[in-house]
Amino acid sequence: MVAELIPFERRGRAMSIILSAFSLATVVGVPSSLFIAAWSSWHMPFVAIAVMGLLLSVLAWRVLPRMRGHLQSHDRPAVLAMLTSVLADVNHRWAFLFSALMMFTGFAVIPYITIYLQTNVGLNKQEVPLIYLFGGAATLFTARWIGKLSDRHGKVFMFSALAALVVLPLQVLTHLGAVALPWVIGLNTVMFVVLSGRMIPGMALVGASANPEVRGSFMAINSAVQSLSMGAAAFVGGLIISRDAQGMVQNYGWNAMVGSVASLLSIWVVRRLVVRGTGPIINQPSPPKP
Repeated sequence: MVAELIPFERRGRAMSIILSAFSLATVVGVPSSLFIAAWSSWHMPFVAIAVMGLLLSVLAWRVLPRMRGHLQSHDRPAVLAMLTSVLADVNHRWAFLFSALMMFTGFAVIPYITIYLQTNVGLNKQEVPLIYLFGGAATLFTARWIGKLSDRHGKVFMFSALAALVVLPLQVLTHLGAVALPWVIGLNTVMFVVLSGRMIPGMALVGASANPEVRGSFMAINSAVQSLSMGAAAFVGGLIISRDAQGMVQNYGWNAMVGSVASLLSIWVVRRLVVRGTGPIINQPSPPKP
């Protein structure tokens, strides 16, 4: 819907507003779920999510634009034919690969970060929520800034800079020993900011890479590709790490290495994308100011 309604030159800012909701969910959701679970049982956070989902579905139905103009066409292809045409497009396949690499970068490391911080770094269970609290709070403020920079300096440039920068916190964090809590919070916050920051220009570019006539089908497949990539990254990461006799996590640095390679590869792939109707992204002229 962002790709359909928001001009490309302002789409970075629009994506930053939407993705800041993930940061807000991290800040509010994790402590709230822990409080609810402590107050009742571990089942209740899931019940709360289900109830909120129903309420938000009603709200979305009432406030989001209908966007049914494309349904008026009488020559719309069948579902299978439409999906086939999406996959047949070379630019779409580049976009799916790019989207998969974005997800793979973070999820090679993120699923195991809590257990690593507790066993190898020495955090206790009460300190772990602080990691998400500070990281989410920081991204809540930096998302808007990154969105504005993406619109001002170019989305490919901002994505490439952040995708290269994320290698540093990934490598440092996965090689930590026992250090003080402020250092852990600081490093995790940097990683949160950069990992989530990539997604702002990245998703703006993915949406712009789709053929407008099949953008809904394109985004549906893209969502499936992202889920598959997240699962694959977690699976590969689980094959790499191990636990020694003392319970310490071993080989976690290799997870970061795999994620770093995926991030650097995404910098190359993003330059293969084409924004529909404007030519190659890297050669796209700056849009005129309104």
